[in-house]
Amino acid sequence: MPVETGVAYFANRMPRHIREDMRDVVEHHCTYVLHTFSENDFARHREVMKDIVRITHDFGLKVWLDSWGMGRVFAGEVSGFCGEHPEAREVLSDGAPFARACLYAPEFRKFMQDWTDAAAATKPEAIFWDEPNLPYHEPEQGRPARWGCRCERCQSLFRDRFGHAMPVEMDEEVIDFRHQSVVDFLDFVTKYAHTRDLENAICCMIAKDTRFGDKNWDDIISLPAVDNFGTDPYCHGRTDIPSVVSYYSEHTRRLVDLVKRYGKAHHIWVQAFGIKAGCEQEIVDAIVAVREAGSENIAAWGFAGCESNDYRCQRPEIAWEAIGEGFRRLRWQK
Repeated sequence: MPVETGVAYFANRMPRHIREDMRDVVEHHCTYVLHTFSENDFARHREVMKDIVRITHDFGLKVWLDSWGMGRVFAGEVSGFCGEHPEAREVLSDGAPFARACLYAPEFRKFMQDWTDAAAATKPEAIFWDEPNLPYHEPEQGRPARWGCRCERCQSLFRDRFGHAMPVEMDEEVIDFRHQSVVDFLDFVTKYAHTRDLENAICCMIAKDTRFGDKNWDDIISLPAVDNFGTDPYCHGRTDIPSVVSYYSEHTRRLVDLVKRYGKAHHIWVQAFGIKAGCEQEIVDAIVAVREAGSENIAAWGFAGCESNDYRCQRPEIAWEAIGEGFRRLRWQK
């Protein structure tokens, strides 16, 4: 099976530049593009996003549309949803409202259905559910750890499930409840996307700490409407790992073995942002390592070394060439 190679694209909404950039994407040996579709795009760029997806298809590239920053539940862009819907906000364990949508809030679920309808109208191949996560704040300055969501809605659901009040301090039941809230929400949005004839790709961060809501991946991968599951072993600059290559290899093998149990597709993201000058070869090495560890779908975040963002590589043009070289080796086996 030919390897799929993707790249994340964001920050530009001008079709004439999209054409030029998609030509560049093809020349860098990509087979698909992840376009972010933020709350700002949902409010202001729906018709433009149709043009962007169409132009991307004109270059023979498939499209994934990213739920970037929606409700601050997903990674990425800023969110205004909770400002307009304070009744849907999460509440932290100390009672403070938090500007992130509660996964059980009916207003947020309806918002995500409307967003999915708008995404479907652009005619992408897949929806990309980007790093769903829950808040957890470590203890600081004498204040205990804080976590969410502990709104009245979640407290009621917790009592229905466990037969007693939701505690303020996190325990195993709270961890289980939070995990199930993520699973239930993803089950809801992915099933709805299937009704719009869209595939679902989910990316979860590597987090072995269950306080952050990532109790296990099996429950997510096994959801009936999840088609593709991935992760992003970003590790540039870390000193607590043997090497970048070994880290990517380890987590790729883990993921590939896991998705095979459920007969699902997969993807792996390679870091191409925040790379220091002189370290660009790391991108090539990571791409090759992921492929050698068994992955058939490898993507880079992001286009042109993320030069349009503050977390850009120090030499974005060289990082972009490194992405192209890594993908060339996979696509042409040279």
